[in-house]
Amino acid sequence: MTIETDITYRYFLTDLLTNEVISEVPFKGVSFERANRRAGAFSGTIPFIEATKGLDLYEATMPGRTGIYIMRNQACVWGGIIWSRTYDVSTKEMEVSGGEFMSYFYHRNVWQTIQYGSNFIGIAEYEVVNGIATVTTEFPHGFIAGDKVAITFTSPLVDGVQTITELPATNQFSFETTSANGSGVSTSGACRSLVDSYDLARNLIFQTQTDLGGLNFANEVIKPAREFQSSIIQKERSADIVTLYTNEDHDIIPGQNIEVVEVDPDLDGFHNVIEVPDSRRIRYSLPGPDLPLTNLAGIRSLNVVTKQLIDNVATITLDEDHGASVGQTVILDGVDAFFTGRLDTTFNGRFTITDIPSPNSFSFSSGGILNVGPEGVAGGIATFGSKAIYGDYGSYVANADIGVSFENLVKSGFYQDTQVFRGFEQKTIGEILETYSNVVEGGFEYRIDCDYDFATASFTRTFRIFPISLADPPPANDVYAVTDFGAEQIVFEYPGNVITFTVEESAENAATRFFVVGNIEDMTDEASQPYAGAADRELLNNPNGKSWPLLDQVETLDEIADELSLHQYAQDYLFESRPPIGVYKLTVNGSLYPQVGTFFPGQWCSIIIDDEFVRQRLASDQEPRDDVLIRKIDSFTVNIPDNQPVPEEVELVLVSDWKVDQRGN
Repeated sequence: MTIETDITYRYFLTDLLTNEVISEVPFKGVSFERANRRAGAFSGTIPFIEATKGLDLYEATMPGRTGIYIMRNQACVWGGIIWSRTYDVSTKEMEVSGGEFMSYFYHRNVWQTIQYGSNFIGIAEYEVVNGIATVTTEFPHGFIAGDKVAITFTSPLVDGVQTITELPATNQFSFETTSANGSGVSTSGACRSLVDSYDLARNLIFQTQTDLGGLNFANEVIKPAREFQSSIIQKERSADIVTLYTNEDHDIIPGQNIEVVEVDPDLDGFHNVIEVPDSRRIRYSLPGPDLPLTNLAGIRSLNVVTKQLIDNVATITLDEDHGASVGQTVILDGVDAFFTGRLDTTFNGRFTITDIPSPNSFSFSSGGILNVGPEGVAGGIATFGSKAIYGDYGSYVANADIGVSFENLVKSGFYQDTQVFRGFEQKTIGEILETYSNVVEGGFEYRIDCDYDFATASFTRTFRIFPISLADPPPANDVYAVTDFGAEQIVFEYPGNVITFTVEESAENAATRFFVVGNIEDMTDEASQPYAGAADRELLNNPNGKSWPLLDQVETLDEIADELSLHQYAQDYLFESRPPIGVYKLTVNGSLYPQVGTFFPGQWCSIIIDDEFVRQRLASDQEPRDDVLIRKIDSFTVNIPDNQPVPEEVELVLVSDWKVDQRGN
């Protein structure tokens, strides 16, 4: 083996949002971890010595605002965020800790309800002619060409997962099929669009970095806070920059999303504020013709006298003439909402005027359940006119993007049912990715890799996605070839580059039978609780006389009620709990190939150990091969000696069960 003798580590601190380098800092006692599907950790110490006096370490190491990159010779081997620091005045040293850039997404919540895929849409009729099927839906579907659509309970001619090729009308879509010609009317059929597993992960990251700014709230009830509005009294546009003037001081900041209402048909909508010249001006970019400075009436707030709801049409009467017209927006507040707190709030919220019964009244469509009034209102307010609407909770687009890009836009080929993440659940992006990536079919692994671009002299952050599922299992009495995994490219050997190798095995949390319990909302009969089980028949009835006893484990999945899905999860958990559950750890010499920067979490490796116990393990029925251990790298930690260029020691944690990537097969 070739020994690497010249090893140099350098540490760069950057602004988390701009990614600009702040300073290079001489750390000591450094340890960093690379991990798969989570954030690896970092720790190190900065001595306050002559070399660090002029670095302004207070600002340069600010937790939550500072990125850190580690260079090993010419390769960037780690990147992440400083989350904490501890300064000891007696030692004049600062201990710094942090996590890989993936850790940022455990600090970001889904605060608006978002949905990937569509709800069920009823099907009215279908037709198959010469290999082309056309489906007509009960109302416009919103699909686009290329969407995967699941069709159920319509006809064997069209049922299944189909790929849309054409959209003949807003309520029609077509796809290629091998079914025979035929047509019919559907009485119970439905369809919905599906989402590719990789697309969902990428969309979550992308929308996180826009602070979900392109989305609307489903209704006025599910909001994190009250909205504010500033009256717009003047407007202008010059060189594609819109400037709006307010009648009083606002507290909008650059990077915040606002909704512009009733200012100008060409200027209204959701916009991201790029500049706040002063407390009464806001600017955003919107291409279009120049518009001279023009005066506006601003907003007017009028008192509500009565309310009425008849057949889903609400009518509001005010204490004076409003001067509004059909099509304008009105915002109602304090109008004694019927069924307050329900998703079908009747009167409070933002509405489009549909009728003007009198100069001091207006009507709009409402989703109320029961007719109301007319009845008096105390304290209700209706606001009209030109305004900018915003919330102190966001959206803050300029503060949400840490510059994570994507390696490619390849599809996984696995399409999932509609996924809804509700804002009030306040799940973090990291939690959602962990859960969603671990599905039985279409699961994936992911990590954020950092590199240094010498051409632009800048660091990059790339979100990478990898499939979990491998090819079909090998035939009976056969094994995988090492080359099937790529494990022949990364070899750890003892004696050789391996310093230590340990196998920790336990049956404490192991299972030979696994139960998964689902959930049904509003369940009144406990016996109806759905659950499924799976048993490891190979271990329970071992033909060589080494059968295992029953070892039961259970997991509860609150959001799943389908018994088939529960059974798939039971099989998945069973594979991962197969006894004995082993943790494989090895420490390798960082100066010998493969060095740090040439392997990554999620890659497979070969482990060749000249040891009697390991040979016994290989000869047992616990391993698919009797010559080499094939394992996936789950994570690794690098401990850097202070007296460089002494080689670092690398501690690797390996995925214990070789079957872990056969889920769903």
